Amino acid sequence: MSLRTINAKELVEAIRSGLSRQGLMTKYSISSEELQLLFRRLLQVGAVQESEIRRLIAPVLPHADFECPECGATYHEAFDQCSQCGAFVATIEAEICELDTRKCPTPRVEEIVDDEVHLFRGNLQRTGMYESQGVRQLSELKWKFKTGGWVSSSAVCTTKLAFFGSWDGTLYAVHLDTGEKDWSFSTNGPISASVAVAGGKLYFGTSEGALVCLNAVNGLPSWTVRAEGPVTSSPAIIERKAYFGSSDGNLYCVDRISGQIFWKFKTGGIVSSSPAILDGKVCFGSYDTKVYCLDASTGEKKWEFKTGGPVSGSPALNEGMAHIASWDGTLCAVDMKSGREKWKYASKSKISCSPCVGYGRVFVGNSNGEIVAVDERTGQEKWKVQTGGPIASSPALAYFTVYCGSADRFLYGLDVNTGAEKWKFKTEGPVNSSPTVFDNYVLFGCDDGYLYMIA
Repeated sequence: MSLRTINAKELVEAIRSGLSRQGLMTKYSISSEELQLLFRRLLQVGAVQESEIRRLIAPVLPHADFECPECGATYHEAFDQCSQCGAFVATIEAEICELDTRKCPTPRVEEIVDDEVHLFRGNLQRTGMYESQGVRQLSELKWKFKTGGWVSSSAVCTTKLAFFGSWDGTLYAVHLDTGEKDWSFSTNGPISASVAVAGGKLYFGTSEGALVCLNAVNGLPSWTVRAEGPVTSSPAIIERKAYFGSSDGNLYCVDRISGQIFWKFKTGGIVSSSPAILDGKVCFGSYDTKVYCLDASTGEKKWEFKTGGPVSGSPALNEGMAHIASWDGTLCAVDMKSGREKWKYASKSKISCSPCVGYGRVFVGNSNGEIVAVDERTGQEKWKVQTGGPIASSPALAYFTVYCGSADRFLYGLDVNTGAEKWKFKTEGPVNSSPTVFDNYVLFGCDDGYLYMIA
Protein backbone atom coordinates (compact mmCIF):
# COMPACT_ATOMS: atom_id res chain seq x y z
CA MET A 1 0.00 0.00 0.00
CA SER A 2 1.38 3.40 -0.94
CA LEU A 3 1.81 6.22 1.53
CA ARG A 4 -1.43 8.18 1.90
CA THR A 5 -1.76 11.80 2.92
CA ILE A 6 -4.91 13.21 4.52
CA ASN A 7 -5.28 16.97 4.84
CA ALA A 8 -5.79 17.65 8.54
CA LYS A 9 -7.60 20.96 8.03
CA GLU A 10 -10.15 19.31 5.75
CA LEU A 11 -10.57 16.42 8.21
CA VAL A 12 -11.23 18.78 11.13
CA GLU A 13 -13.83 20.65 9.07
CA ALA A 14 -15.52 17.34 8.24
CA ILE A 15 -15.60 16.38 11.93
CA ARG A 16 -17.11 19.73 12.93
CA SER A 17 -19.72 19.48 10.17
CA GLY A 18 -21.35 16.62 12.09
CA LEU A 19 -20.36 13.75 9.80
CA SER A 20 -20.76 10.34 11.44
CA ARG A 21 -17.91 7.90 12.02
CA GLN A 22 -19.06 5.85 9.02
CA GLY A 23 -19.33 9.02 6.96
CA LEU A 24 -15.71 9.94 7.68
CA MET A 25 -14.52 6.42 6.84
CA THR A 26 -16.38 6.53 3.54
CA LYS A 27 -15.22 10.06 2.66
CA TYR A 28 -11.54 9.22 3.12
CA SER A 29 -11.69 5.50 2.21
CA ILE A 30 -10.09 4.46 5.49
CA SER A 31 -10.70 1.70 8.02
CA SER A 32 -11.98 2.09 11.57
CA GLU A 33 -8.47 1.54 12.95
CA GLU A 34 -7.02 4.15 10.61
CA LEU A 35 -9.64 6.66 11.72
CA GLN A 36 -8.74 6.01 15.38
CA LEU A 37 -5.11 6.76 14.55
CA LEU A 38 -6.05 10.00 12.82
CA PHE A 39 -8.04 11.10 15.85
CA ARG A 40 -5.02 10.46 18.04
CA ARG A 41 -2.77 12.55 15.77
CA LEU A 42 -5.24 15.45 15.72
CA LEU A 43 -5.35 15.46 19.51
CA GLN A 44 -1.56 15.36 19.72
CA VAL A 45 -1.12 18.47 17.58
CA GLY A 46 -4.00 20.29 19.27
CA ALA A 47 -6.11 20.52 16.11
CA VAL A 48 -9.22 19.28 17.91
CA GLN A 49 -10.42 18.99 21.47
CA GLU A 50 -11.42 15.65 22.97
CA SER A 51 -15.01 16.89 23.35
CA GLU A 52 -15.26 17.37 19.57
CA ILE A 53 -14.47 13.74 18.74
CA ARG A 54 -15.89 11.97 21.81
CA ARG A 55 -19.02 10.92 19.90
CA LEU A 56 -16.84 9.43 17.13
CA ILE A 57 -14.37 7.40 19.19
CA ALA A 58 -15.12 3.69 18.92
CA PRO A 59 -14.72 1.68 22.14
CA VAL A 60 -12.18 -1.11 21.85
CA LEU A 61 -13.35 -4.49 23.05
CA PRO A 62 -11.05 -6.47 25.35
CA HIS A 63 -8.26 -8.22 23.44
CA ALA A 64 -9.38 -6.60 20.17
CA ASP A 65 -6.80 -6.67 17.37
CA PHE A 66 -5.85 -3.99 14.86
CA GLU A 67 -5.53 -5.41 11.35
CA CYS A 68 -3.23 -4.25 8.59
CA PRO A 69 -5.49 -3.44 5.62
CA GLU A 70 -2.78 -4.60 3.22
CA CYS A 71 -1.60 -8.03 4.44
CA GLY A 72 -4.03 -8.80 7.29
CA ALA A 73 -1.39 -8.97 10.05
CA THR A 74 -2.90 -8.23 13.47
CA TYR A 75 -1.56 -6.19 16.37
CA HIS A 76 -2.86 -5.61 19.89
CA GLU A 77 -2.29 -1.84 19.64
CA ALA A 78 -2.78 0.79 16.96
CA PHE A 79 0.21 1.00 14.60
CA ASP A 80 1.58 3.43 12.03
CA GLN A 81 3.44 0.97 9.79
CA CYS A 82 3.02 -2.80 9.48
CA SER A 83 6.17 -4.67 10.50
CA GLN A 84 5.17 -7.62 8.30
CA CYS A 85 4.66 -5.99 4.91
CA GLY A 86 5.91 -2.44 5.54
CA ALA A 87 2.62 -0.81 4.62
CA PHE A 88 1.84 2.58 6.13
CA VAL A 89 -1.59 2.84 7.71
CA ALA A 90 -2.09 6.60 7.32
CA THR A 91 -0.30 9.90 7.74
CA ILE A 92 -1.59 13.38 8.39
CA GLU A 93 -0.43 16.38 6.43
CA ALA A 94 0.17 18.55 9.51
CA GLU A 95 -0.58 21.86 7.83
CA ILE A 96 -2.95 22.98 10.58
CA CYS A 97 -0.50 23.32 13.41
CA GLU A 98 2.69 21.32 13.09
CA LEU A 99 2.95 22.01 16.80
CA ASP A 100 3.36 25.70 15.94
CA THR A 101 0.49 27.47 17.67
CA ARG A 102 1.07 30.61 15.65
CA LYS A 103 -0.48 28.78 12.67
CA CYS A 104 -3.61 27.95 14.65
CA PRO A 105 -6.16 30.77 14.62
CA THR A 106 -7.32 31.71 18.09
CA PRO A 107 -10.98 30.69 18.46
CA ARG A 108 -13.54 33.28 19.44
CA VAL A 109 -14.81 33.03 23.01
CA GLU A 110 -18.21 31.81 21.81
CA GLU A 111 -16.57 28.94 19.91
CA ILE A 112 -14.69 27.82 23.02
CA VAL A 113 -17.87 27.92 25.09
CA ASP A 114 -19.82 25.98 22.46
CA ASP A 115 -17.52 22.98 22.96
CA GLU A 116 -18.96 22.53 26.45
CA VAL A 117 -22.20 20.77 25.59
CA HIS A 118 -23.69 18.26 28.03
CA LEU A 119 -26.78 16.29 27.05
CA PHE A 120 -29.24 13.63 28.13
CA ARG A 121 -28.02 10.20 26.96
CA GLY A 122 -24.45 11.51 26.69
CA ASN A 123 -24.43 12.91 23.15
CA LEU A 124 -26.48 14.30 20.26
CA GLN A 125 -26.99 10.81 18.86
CA ARG A 126 -28.64 9.73 22.18
CA THR A 127 -26.65 6.48 22.19
CA GLY A 128 -26.43 6.33 26.00
CA MET A 129 -22.71 5.63 25.56
CA TYR A 130 -20.35 7.45 27.94
CA GLU A 131 -16.58 7.72 27.46
CA SER A 132 -15.91 7.16 31.17
CA GLN A 133 -14.74 4.35 33.42
CA GLY A 134 -18.01 4.15 35.30
CA VAL A 135 -18.53 1.75 38.20
CA ARG A 136 -17.19 -1.68 37.32
CA GLN A 137 -17.18 -2.88 40.92
CA LEU A 138 -19.57 -1.24 43.36
CA SER A 139 -17.72 0.14 46.38
CA GLU A 140 -19.77 2.87 48.04
CA LEU A 141 -22.56 5.40 48.04
CA LYS A 142 -20.71 8.68 47.59
CA TRP A 143 -23.76 10.78 48.47
CA LYS A 144 -27.51 11.12 48.00
CA PHE A 145 -29.47 14.36 47.70
CA LYS A 146 -33.05 14.60 48.97
CA THR A 147 -35.78 16.40 47.02
CA GLY A 148 -39.48 16.78 47.76
CA GLY A 149 -40.73 14.51 44.96
CA TRP A 150 -39.92 11.68 42.58
CA VAL A 151 -36.72 12.08 40.55
CA SER A 152 -37.43 10.59 37.13
CA SER A 153 -35.24 12.98 35.15
CA SER A 154 -31.60 12.10 34.52
CA ALA A 155 -28.70 14.11 35.87
CA VAL A 156 -26.59 16.03 33.35
CA CYS A 157 -23.08 16.73 34.62
CA THR A 158 -20.50 19.40 33.94
CA THR A 159 -17.05 19.29 35.54
CA LYS A 160 -18.33 20.45 38.95
CA LEU A 161 -22.12 20.31 39.01
CA ALA A 162 -24.98 17.86 38.41
CA PHE A 163 -28.25 19.35 37.13
CA PHE A 164 -31.58 17.55 37.47
CA GLY A 165 -35.29 18.12 38.07
CA SER A 166 -37.76 16.71 40.57
CA TRP A 167 -41.50 16.23 40.74
CA ASP A 168 -41.44 18.80 43.55
CA GLY A 169 -41.24 21.38 40.73
CA THR A 170 -37.62 22.35 41.37
CA LEU A 171 -34.53 22.23 39.19
CA TYR A 172 -31.39 21.58 41.25
CA ALA A 173 -27.68 22.26 40.75
CA VAL A 174 -25.67 20.03 43.09
CA HIS A 175 -21.92 19.86 43.67
CA LEU A 176 -20.52 16.59 42.34
CA ASP A 177 -17.82 16.30 45.00
CA THR A 178 -20.04 16.86 48.05
CA GLY A 179 -23.68 16.43 47.01
CA GLU A 180 -24.50 19.86 48.43
CA LYS A 181 -26.88 22.22 46.66
CA ASP A 182 -25.33 25.10 44.76
CA TRP A 183 -28.60 26.68 43.58
CA SER A 184 -32.17 25.79 42.66
CA PHE A 185 -34.91 27.15 40.43
CA SER A 186 -38.61 26.65 41.18
CA THR A 187 -41.47 26.10 38.73
CA ASN A 188 -45.19 25.45 39.24
CA GLY A 189 -45.25 21.77 38.31
CA PRO A 190 -43.27 18.52 38.14
CA ILE A 191 -39.99 18.52 36.19
CA SER A 192 -39.53 15.14 34.53
CA ALA A 193 -37.45 16.30 31.56
CA SER A 194 -33.66 16.16 31.65
CA VAL A 195 -31.65 19.31 31.02
CA ALA A 196 -29.12 20.30 28.38
CA VAL A 197 -26.13 22.54 29.12
CA ALA A 198 -24.28 24.55 26.45
CA GLY A 199 -22.18 27.68 26.48
CA GLY A 200 -22.79 28.42 30.14
CA LYS A 201 -26.58 28.18 29.69
CA LEU A 202 -28.97 25.50 30.91
CA TYR A 203 -32.11 24.47 29.00
CA PHE A 204 -35.03 22.39 30.31
CA GLY A 205 -38.72 21.77 29.74
CA THR A 206 -41.53 22.32 32.22
CA SER A 207 -44.97 20.78 32.82
CA GLU A 208 -46.33 24.31 32.35
CA GLY A 209 -45.50 24.06 28.64
CA ALA A 210 -42.27 25.99 28.29
CA LEU A 211 -38.60 25.61 27.46
CA VAL A 212 -36.64 27.66 29.98
CA CYS A 213 -33.09 28.96 29.60
CA LEU A 214 -31.11 29.69 32.77
CA ASN A 215 -27.61 30.86 33.57
CA ALA A 216 -25.89 27.59 34.52
CA VAL A 217 -23.65 29.37 37.04
CA ASN A 218 -26.31 31.00 39.21
CA GLY A 219 -29.69 29.75 37.96
CA LEU A 220 -30.95 33.18 36.88
CA PRO A 221 -33.43 33.05 33.97
CA SER A 222 -32.45 34.27 30.51
CA TRP A 223 -35.59 33.56 28.47
CA THR A 224 -38.65 31.33 28.16
CA VAL A 225 -40.33 30.05 25.00
CA ARG A 226 -43.91 28.82 25.24
CA ALA A 227 -45.27 25.63 23.71
CA GLU A 228 -48.93 24.61 23.79
CA GLY A 229 -48.45 21.63 26.08
CA PRO A 230 -46.08 20.21 28.74
CA VAL A 231 -42.45 19.69 27.71
CA THR A 232 -40.97 16.38 28.87
CA SER A 233 -38.54 16.09 25.95
CA SER A 234 -34.89 16.86 26.70
CA PRO A 235 -33.43 19.49 24.34
CA ALA A 236 -30.76 18.75 21.75
CA ILE A 237 -28.27 21.58 21.28
CA ILE A 238 -26.13 22.14 18.21
CA GLU A 239 -24.54 25.46 17.28
CA ARG A 240 -27.22 28.17 17.80
CA LYS A 241 -30.18 25.81 17.66
CA ALA A 242 -32.10 23.98 20.38
CA TYR A 243 -34.58 21.22 19.46
CA PHE A 244 -37.29 19.86 21.76
CA GLY A 245 -40.68 18.17 21.64
CA SER A 246 -43.94 18.99 23.39
CA SER A 247 -47.21 17.32 24.34
CA ASP A 248 -48.82 19.65 21.80
CA GLY A 249 -47.47 17.28 19.13
CA ASN A 250 -44.78 19.61 17.78
CA LEU A 251 -41.03 19.41 17.50
CA TYR A 252 -39.62 22.91 17.98
CA CYS A 253 -36.39 24.41 16.70
CA VAL A 254 -35.45 27.64 18.51
CA ASP A 255 -32.54 30.03 18.74
CA ARG A 256 -30.73 28.98 21.91
CA ILE A 257 -29.42 32.52 22.40
CA SER A 258 -32.74 34.39 22.20
CA GLY A 259 -35.46 31.72 22.32
CA GLN A 260 -36.87 32.84 18.94
CA ILE A 261 -38.71 30.00 17.18
CA PHE A 262 -37.09 29.11 13.85
CA TRP A 263 -39.62 26.44 12.89
CA LYS A 264 -41.88 23.74 14.30
CA PHE A 265 -43.06 20.43 12.88
CA LYS A 266 -46.49 19.01 13.70
CA THR A 267 -47.05 15.30 14.38
CA GLY A 268 -50.23 13.47 15.29
CA GLY A 269 -49.39 12.82 18.94
CA ILE A 270 -47.44 13.77 22.05
CA VAL A 271 -43.70 14.24 21.52
CA SER A 272 -41.93 13.20 24.72
CA SER A 273 -39.06 11.69 22.71
CA SER A 274 -35.81 13.63 23.01
CA PRO A 275 -34.59 14.46 19.50
CA ALA A 276 -31.37 12.88 18.23
CA ILE A 277 -29.16 14.50 15.58
CA LEU A 278 -26.77 12.97 13.05
CA ASP A 279 -25.40 14.20 9.71
CA GLY A 280 -27.69 17.24 9.57
CA LYS A 281 -30.84 15.27 10.36
CA VAL A 282 -32.99 15.34 13.48
CA CYS A 283 -34.83 12.16 14.43
CA PHE A 284 -37.55 11.69 17.07
CA GLY A 285 -40.64 9.66 17.94
CA SER A 286 -44.26 10.53 18.60
CA TYR A 287 -47.26 8.98 20.31
CA ASP A 288 -48.86 8.81 16.84
CA THR A 289 -46.78 5.58 16.47
CA LYS A 290 -44.32 7.16 14.04
CA VAL A 291 -40.66 8.14 14.04
CA TYR A 292 -39.79 11.22 11.99
CA CYS A 293 -36.55 12.29 10.33
CA LEU A 294 -36.29 15.98 9.43
CA ASP A 295 -33.72 18.28 7.89
CA ALA A 296 -32.19 19.90 10.98
CA SER A 297 -31.87 23.29 9.26
CA THR A 298 -35.29 23.65 7.66
CA GLY A 299 -37.58 21.16 9.42
CA GLU A 300 -38.42 19.55 6.08
CA LYS A 301 -39.50 15.92 6.47
CA LYS A 302 -37.06 13.39 5.00
CA TRP A 303 -39.01 10.28 5.96
CA GLU A 304 -41.34 8.79 8.55
CA PHE A 305 -41.37 5.24 9.91
CA LYS A 306 -44.51 3.68 11.37
CA THR A 307 -44.37 1.32 14.36
CA GLY A 308 -47.16 -0.57 16.08
CA GLY A 309 -47.45 1.71 19.10
CA PRO A 310 -46.48 5.08 20.63
CA VAL A 311 -42.78 5.97 20.63
CA SER A 312 -41.97 7.76 23.89
CA GLY A 313 -38.21 7.16 24.00
CA SER A 314 -35.43 8.62 21.91
CA PRO A 315 -33.93 6.99 18.83
CA ALA A 316 -30.30 5.94 19.29
CA LEU A 317 -28.34 6.85 16.16
CA ASN A 318 -25.19 4.93 15.25
CA GLU A 319 -23.38 3.94 12.05
CA GLY A 320 -26.11 5.35 9.83
CA MET A 321 -28.93 3.53 11.62
CA ALA A 322 -31.72 4.74 13.91
CA HIS A 323 -32.51 2.25 16.68
CA ILE A 324 -36.15 2.70 17.67
CA ALA A 325 -38.20 1.18 20.49
CA SER A 326 -42.00 1.24 20.62
CA TRP A 327 -44.82 0.49 23.03
CA ASP A 328 -45.70 -2.45 20.76
CA GLY A 329 -42.67 -4.19 22.27
CA THR A 330 -40.47 -4.03 19.18
CA LEU A 331 -36.94 -2.71 18.71
CA CYS A 332 -36.14 -1.75 15.11
CA ALA A 333 -33.09 -0.66 13.14
CA VAL A 334 -34.01 1.88 10.45
CA ASP A 335 -31.69 3.25 7.76
CA MET A 336 -31.15 6.97 8.33
CA LYS A 337 -30.95 7.71 4.60
CA SER A 338 -33.99 5.84 3.33
CA GLY A 339 -36.16 5.31 6.41
CA ARG A 340 -36.36 1.61 5.60
CA GLU A 341 -36.35 -1.09 8.24
CA LYS A 342 -33.23 -3.26 8.39
CA TRP A 343 -34.30 -5.58 11.21
CA LYS A 344 -36.89 -5.92 13.95
CA TYR A 345 -36.69 -7.60 17.35
CA ALA A 346 -39.90 -8.48 19.24
CA SER A 347 -39.53 -8.32 23.03
CA LYS A 348 -43.25 -9.16 23.50
CA SER A 349 -43.63 -6.43 26.11
CA LYS A 350 -44.07 -2.64 26.07
CA ILE A 351 -40.87 -0.61 25.64
CA SER A 352 -41.22 2.98 26.85
CA CYS A 353 -37.51 3.76 27.38
CA SER A 354 -34.77 4.70 24.94
CA PRO A 355 -32.40 2.05 23.57
CA CYS A 356 -28.66 2.20 24.20
CA VAL A 357 -26.11 1.25 21.53
CA GLY A 358 -22.42 0.38 21.78
CA TYR A 359 -19.90 -2.48 21.53
CA GLY A 360 -21.81 -3.86 18.56
CA ARG A 361 -25.00 -4.32 20.54
CA VAL A 362 -28.28 -2.58 21.29
CA PHE A 363 -29.66 -2.67 24.84
CA VAL A 364 -33.21 -1.99 26.01
CA GLY A 365 -35.58 -2.72 28.90
CA ASN A 366 -39.29 -3.58 28.83
CA SER A 367 -42.35 -3.66 31.07
CA ASN A 368 -41.83 -7.37 31.78
CA GLY A 369 -38.73 -6.32 33.69
CA GLU A 370 -36.30 -7.71 31.12
CA ILE A 371 -33.03 -6.08 30.07
CA VAL A 372 -32.22 -7.33 26.58
CA ALA A 373 -29.10 -7.15 24.39
CA VAL A 374 -29.33 -7.75 20.62
CA ASP A 375 -26.75 -7.73 17.85
CA GLU A 376 -26.50 -4.24 16.36
CA ARG A 377 -26.26 -5.52 12.76
CA THR A 378 -28.80 -8.34 12.78
CA GLY A 379 -31.14 -7.79 15.73
CA GLN A 380 -30.43 -11.32 16.97
CA GLU A 381 -30.88 -11.69 20.74
CA LYS A 382 -27.57 -12.11 22.59
CA TRP A 383 -28.82 -12.26 26.17
CA LYS A 384 -31.74 -11.36 28.39
CA VAL A 385 -31.79 -10.64 32.13
CA GLN A 386 -34.92 -10.71 34.27
CA THR A 387 -35.34 -8.08 36.99
CA GLY A 388 -38.08 -7.89 39.60
CA GLY A 389 -40.17 -5.08 38.11
CA PRO A 390 -41.09 -3.12 34.97
CA ILE A 391 -38.36 -1.04 33.36
CA ALA A 392 -38.84 2.57 32.28
CA SER A 393 -35.17 3.51 32.84
CA SER A 394 -33.15 3.88 29.64
CA PRO A 395 -29.94 1.82 29.83
CA ALA A 396 -26.56 3.55 29.82
CA LEU A 397 -23.21 2.13 28.76
CA ALA A 398 -19.61 2.71 29.82
CA TYR A 399 -16.49 0.53 29.73
CA PHE A 400 -18.15 -2.86 29.10
CA THR A 401 -20.87 -2.31 31.71
CA VAL A 402 -24.53 -1.59 31.00
CA TYR A 403 -26.44 0.26 33.72
CA CYS A 404 -30.22 0.15 34.08
CA GLY A 405 -32.81 0.83 36.77
CA SER A 406 -35.94 -1.18 37.53
CA ALA A 407 -39.18 -0.73 39.44
CA ASP A 408 -37.87 -3.47 41.78
CA ARG A 409 -35.90 -0.62 43.47
CA PHE A 410 -32.48 -1.68 42.18
CA LEU A 411 -29.95 -0.15 39.82
CA TYR A 412 -28.15 -2.92 37.94
CA GLY A 413 -24.61 -3.10 36.56
CA LEU A 414 -24.35 -5.90 33.95
CA ASP A 415 -21.59 -7.26 31.72
CA VAL A 416 -22.18 -6.11 28.13
CA ASN A 417 -21.06 -9.40 26.61
CA THR A 418 -22.91 -11.91 28.79
CA GLY A 419 -25.47 -10.00 30.84
CA ALA A 420 -23.87 -11.38 33.99
CA GLU A 421 -24.64 -9.26 37.05
CA LYS A 422 -21.59 -7.34 38.25
CA TRP A 423 -23.50 -5.66 41.06
CA LYS A 424 -26.84 -4.13 42.01
CA PHE A 425 -27.60 -1.18 44.28
CA LYS A 426 -30.71 -1.09 46.49
CA THR A 427 -32.84 2.05 46.89
CA GLU A 428 -36.14 2.78 48.64
CA GLY A 429 -38.23 3.26 45.51
CA PRO A 430 -38.63 2.40 41.81
CA VAL A 431 -35.70 3.53 39.65
CA ASN A 432 -37.26 5.08 36.54
CA SER A 433 -34.51 7.65 35.95
CA SER A 434 -31.94 6.85 33.28
CA PRO A 435 -28.44 6.54 34.80
CA THR A 436 -25.68 9.02 33.94
CA VAL A 437 -22.02 8.00 33.95
CA PHE A 438 -19.47 10.58 35.07
CA ASP A 439 -15.81 9.60 35.53
CA ASN A 440 -15.79 6.69 38.00
CA TYR A 441 -19.33 7.36 39.21
CA VAL A 442 -22.93 6.70 38.24
CA LEU A 443 -25.72 9.15 39.07
CA PHE A 444 -29.42 8.27 38.96
CA GLY A 445 -32.72 9.46 40.37
CA CYS A 446 -35.31 7.44 42.23
CA ASP A 447 -38.98 7.62 43.17
CA ASP A 448 -37.87 7.77 46.82
CA GLY A 449 -37.05 11.43 46.11
CA TYR A 450 -33.26 11.09 46.04
CA LEU A 451 -30.55 11.64 43.47
CA TYR A 452 -27.84 9.05 44.12
CA MET A 453 -24.15 9.11 43.24
CA ILE A 454 -22.39 5.75 43.59
CA ALA A 455 -18.79 4.68 43.10
